[in-house]
Amino acid sequence: MESRTKHQKSSIAILRSGGFLRFRHQVVGRKLSAEYSREIKEDSWLQMSKRSPELGVPGTRSSEFQQKLCYALKHSVCRSLPGSLCSSGIFRKFYLVSLLRYLFCAVVFLLLPAALCAHSDLENTLNLNLTPKELAWLDAHPVIRVAPDPDFPPVEFFDKDGRYQGISAEFIALLEKKLPLKFKINQLVNWDEVLRQARAKEIDMISAAVPTPDRLQYLKFSRPFVEFSTVIMVRDSVTDFPKLKNLTGKRVAVVSGYADHEYMKRVYPDVPLEVMPDISAGLRQVSFGRVDAMILNLASASYYIRKDGILNLKVSEDTTLVHDLSFAVRDDWPLLVSILDKGMAAVTPQERKAILDNWISLGKEGWTPSPVMIVTVVAIFLLLVLLVILQWNRTLKQQVRQRTMDLQTELEERLLAQQEKEKLQQQVHSSKKMEAMGLLAGGVAHDLNNIISGVTGYAELMLMKLPKDSPFCKHAAAIHDSGQRAAAVVADMLTISRDAASDKKVVNLNHLIKEYLRSPEHVALRERFPQVDYACELSAELFNVSCSTTHIKKAIMNLVINAAEATEQGSVSISTENCYIDRPFGIYGSIEIGEYVLLRVVDSGSGIAAADIEHIFEPFYSRKTKGTSGTGLGLAVVWNTVQEHLGYIDVEQPGTGSCFNLYLPITRDEYSPAEIETSSDALHGTGEHILIVDDEDQIRDLATQMLSSLGYRVAQVSSGEAAIDYLRKQKVDLLLLDMIMDPGINGCQTYQQAVALHPGQRALICSGFSESAEVLKAQAAGAGAYLKKPYTLAALGQAVKDELAR
Repeated sequence: MESRTKHQKSSIAILRSGGFLRFRHQVVGRKLSAEYSREIKEDSWLQMSKRSPELGVPGTRSSEFQQKLCYALKHSVCRSLPGSLCSSGIFRKFYLVSLLRYLFCAVVFLLLPAALCAHSDLENTLNLNLTPKELAWLDAHPVIRVAPDPDFPPVEFFDKDGRYQGISAEFIALLEKKLPLKFKINQLVNWDEVLRQARAKEIDMISAAVPTPDRLQYLKFSRPFVEFSTVIMVRDSVTDFPKLKNLTGKRVAVVSGYADHEYMKRVYPDVPLEVMPDISAGLRQVSFGRVDAMILNLASASYYIRKDGILNLKVSEDTTLVHDLSFAVRDDWPLLVSILDKGMAAVTPQERKAILDNWISLGKEGWTPSPVMIVTVVAIFLLLVLLVILQWNRTLKQQVRQRTMDLQTELEERLLAQQEKEKLQQQVHSSKKMEAMGLLAGGVAHDLNNIISGVTGYAELMLMKLPKDSPFCKHAAAIHDSGQRAAAVVADMLTISRDAASDKKVVNLNHLIKEYLRSPEHVALRERFPQVDYACELSAELFNVSCSTTHIKKAIMNLVINAAEATEQGSVSISTENCYIDRPFGIYGSIEIGEYVLLRVVDSGSGIAAADIEHIFEPFYSRKTKGTSGTGLGLAVVWNTVQEHLGYIDVEQPGTGSCFNLYLPITRDEYSPAEIETSSDALHGTGEHILIVDDEDQIRDLATQMLSSLGYRVAQVSSGEAAIDYLRKQKVDLLLLDMIMDPGINGCQTYQQAVALHPGQRALICSGFSESAEVLKAQAAGAGAYLKKPYTLAALGQAVKDELAR
């Protein structure tokens, strides 16, 4: 009895020091005394243990091994038994009652088969070399909360049924077999939410993450279990996309919160990033051309390109960046990192290869026939057919892709062409209006000027011959003024038709503005609108321009009159400055790059309505009351004058009123001050012989009287042929030639034949409507100045005087 009690106490001591498994180990290793061994030899479970010496439990007695063995067997058995049995504390209570040793043996006998079934897990756990601290930590933390990236295939993702899939998912499942751990998978909305919960320690572990400086602040990382190369994906139409370091100015897509995102922000802060919610969205943006490129790992890019059927992407560059994926654990659980590293170290190369081959295809595309099929003719034939079909499909896909791109390009070109067509149609419409106006002016200008010449000329002769106190002087002056206004209207029409010959000379625009402000026309304007204030700000360093002073002064006058009529009782500002145009622009035509003199006329009126702004330079277009404010030709004259001088004009709405900007090209030639006015006595001749050639009797008679009054000997003929007959008989000092005579030869032809008779023959060209080419042709042959009908006595006398002195 004493011996039995002694052995019972020894058993209890063994159980207290090492637990049940150490007790079993000492039984199997025959470490108990002979007497107690004989006593338990009769028990069935000992017979089982004798028949099963191959359990493989090491024979060490170290406390570390005891703790590992007890912990491993406990968890292995508990996995196979109901929870009520494992949690009943049966291991701790059996040794308290020595009288229940047989019952104890019976329970051991029941637990032994479960332990045998869990032998594989037990062996795995023992091979991990876990420390006592790690074992204790595992006992305290049996469940680990894991949050995968919900959309990061093939690494990890959730399928449409919510199942956790991918490389990381299989490694997690493998770790559950090798470690006494249970991983609870949490499906979150996106990667940003995963990082947020990891930072807040609402989850314990991220199943796949790349170490970055930001993440290292709140996470600890295991050894990498897989690595991926980072690439730049672009459209396949891109041929010269820059490398990673030269992406400045390109729109580059990255997934929010990914390592590539953090790397680009940290290393290349100047590259504009387009942050995407996931990889699929980013690749679609690249495919549609909304971004220039996307930076991501090659495995995910290949997966989505196959899954979504994106055909127009390619790898632009392998960035040489390699991201190592690791398990990321909250920073206050460093023991879990070492446990995971030991668990992954126990993964065999075969297991690792099987997982990676299941999810990653490294260039093994297409079908490879088996050796049996290769040796058969049928297999070879089928393979050839398959290759033909694949090539045909590939060709069709390329054709469809190319045709799609061609159609897209064609649609864009058609849209641009349509817009350009509408713009050209608008310009043609405006040009046709101007052309119609020109035809109208050209058709009537010659006859009108001949008529007006008679009216103004004879009125001027009457004023010269009537006494100053004659009551008819007032009537003659009224006739003369009316004729002058009619001549101005015809002159405007000729300007619009671009058919009035003009003599350009170098002048300073400030001088022309000052001349206008001193002119009777501006004095009359001030009297008409006495409540309008005029302000001038003329640049002292203004460049010169080469222009027709008559037409530019008329343009200045029209702009100022238009501004005064628009404001009536406000202010009109006139300013000049030099400017440089560095790029073409324009609504009413276009202005080229170069140096210009800018004339700006600003009024404080009510402005121009939006519906009128596009038509203000059209002939006869006016919102003013007909018959009270001119003919509607003023701005049209300005526009045509500017076009003749290769300039530009536009209008702005500065908020209140309107602002007209007139640009004229500058010239570097020197400007000669205005010529000294010639007195009427200086216009008299000394009996020089002048031949007048004109088909209009009235014009010939009027010119004869004017020149005779100035002391010249005058002869006249009605045609060019008559003039040639006259010149064959005698020489004349000067010809006064009408340019257009019907029927017969014109003025240019008459002058050419006259020069053939008398080389160096002087001539003046005079007409109300002339073809510019014919005028220039006559002047090239030696003819002098062009005198426009209707002309005054002073204009005629000065022109004759100048030509005789030439």
